Amino acid sequence: MAFDRYDTIALGQEGSAYLDTAATTFTPAAPKKIVAITMLTDCAFSALVADDNTKFFGTGGAGSGGDTYVTDTVPAGVTIYGSWTSASVNVDGETCICYIG
Repeated sequence: MAFDRYDTIALGQEGSAYLDTAATTFTPAAPKKIVAITMLTDCAFSALVADDNTKFFGTGGAGSGGDTYVTDTVPAGVTIYGSWTSASVNVDGETCICYIG
């Protein structure tokens, strides 16, 4: 039985990317997305672009009352899950692993 990418749960099976430089924005090849990000150090993001801002870090389709993510620092050891088209750390030396799905 053959499966395409929509038949399986996307939890990083498509690889990963390591970020540690503020001037570098990681964008996975379309139609793939960043599906999880694990912080190796405390991280703030200068860019964290949601695949659909009405469902991730917004209040449209996902519910109401949540804050919009701007530049909060995510502590080392935390993994966040979602669907992002690109990511960039805010300061050189902040490190994280972006999982692609």
